[in-house]
Order: sequence, then structure tokens, then C-alpha cells
Amino acid sequence: MAFNGYITVDDIRLYILDRSIEDNDMDLDLSFSDEEIMAAMERVAREYNSIPPFVDGARPDCLPKTTNMFFDGIVQQLYMAELNRAMRNDIDYVAGNLSTNPEKNRIANLTVLARDHGERFREAVRNRKIFINMSDGYGPIG
Repeated sequence: MAFNGYITVDDIRLYILDRSIEDNDMDLDLSFSDEEIMAAMERVAREYNSIPPFVDGARPDCLPKTTNMFFDGIVQQLYMAELNRAMRNDIDYVAGNLSTNPEKNRIANLTVLARDHGERFREAVRNRKIFINMSDGYGPIG
């Protein structure tokens, strides 16, 4: 595993332990497809570019893995997408005298995970962009 370069789909799978069926007892499959992860990488680059100050840009194909900033952003995007799907399927089932809602706990867990990863991402982005902005303000005059 290289520690330099750019984030890959496999890096994200390792970060959230979505490497194989054995990692996902409930899903009995990978939780996220490669396409979903790549789409989350695109959304997080767009999100990064939307946060002021507008001093730095990101591209989905070259998100650096020198910090966890983009890892957290990508994971937050994945969990938000999954949360949207789960909420659309949030239905109480009643069979006989038994009532169940298999999505209820999943929604609660995804909500917390998405919030936590999103907060870490946005805080890191703000700090990075403020640092870049302030660094660009120093230099020779004239």
C-alpha cells in the first residue's frame, strides 16, 4: 500500500471495511459498488470546490491521500446516498402481531456516521483553505 498519491476505490473500501462479503454480514455483498464510490469522489470534489474561500480546487480523479480529509468527505457522501435510499424504504411491516422496521436502526446509524464524517471533512476543508488563503497573502511587495 502506497502512502503517497491519490485516493483509490480500494483505499475507500479499506477505510470503511467494505472489502469483501465477509465484511458485510447483513448485506451479504459489498455495501457500495465501485461506481457508487467513484460518484461519491466526484461529489466530494464538487463539495470541496463549493466551500469558501475559493483558493484551491479539487478534482475527483486526484484527491490526495495525505490526510483523512477527502476520505471523510467521500464516506460522508456514500452514507448520505445510502441514507436517502434507506429513508425511501422506511416502512413499518406488520405480520400477525409482530411489527418490524428493518431500516429504522440503519437510518439512525447512517445519520450519525454521515454527520460525523461530514463535520470532520468540513472542518478540515475550512482549516486547509484558510491556511492556503493566508499563505497567499504573504510575500514580497513591489
